[in-house]
Amino acid sequence: MNIMRKLNTLLRAGVRESAEVITDANAVRIYRQEVVDAEALLARRRTALAAMIATRKDLEREAASARERIRAREGHIARLSPEERTEELLQLAARDIAATEALLQELQRRHLTIADRISTEELTLRRLLAEIREHRRELKILEAQLSNGRAAPRPDYGDTIAAHLATLRETRAHLSGSVDAKDQSEASMAEAMERVDGDPVERELAARGHDDASLRMAGVLARLRGMPSPA
Repeated sequence: MNIMRKLNTLLRAGVRESAEVITDANAVRIYRQEVVDAEALLARRRTALAAMIATRKDLEREAASARERIRAREGHIARLSPEERTEELLQLAARDIAATEALLQELQRRHLTIADRISTEELTLRRLLAEIREHRRELKILEAQLSNGRAAPRPDYGDTIAAHLATLRETRAHLSGSVDAKDQSEASMAEAMERVDGDPVERELAARGHDDASLRMAGVLARLRGMPSPA
């Protein structure tokens, strides 16, 4: 039984040593592929960043359109004579302006959030890009060393490769993480719950005319009623 255990240990040692020989012999090729994989991940993160920038621009266009709509509605009311400013018309205009102002506020909130995420992502990608470039330089040095001394590689050659691979894989781990995936998931869940269940406090305030929408509507209506008559 003891002999079988020793033979089994010897067999496993042989497999391990064979794997180490193959790994050591192809260390630079492995390192080169790891760099290529990291660059591919970086490209995907750049694409994600470009998508966020496009979203920011869309939000800016929507916000500009909302501001223009508010100005246009207020301009329509301002041009009317006091006799033409019926309560029904003022109510309709106030409702439309209040809804547009609520949309504008939400657009501004989302714009601020996406702008912060873009700034954070830009800093992260610049740092990771610098790390990958450093790995590229190290790879060229190791390839030169190998080509100049194939018969007698440096004693610490394998350790050098292992160290570079360890740091490179940390870089890849950062790259492969989705952009703010956790934050997006939590925000989406919170929004979904609010859409389904609603906010009981908001429902009670709305019933009494003291919710945000009602107060905004009242403020806009007071603003429209206070507009001076056209000259």
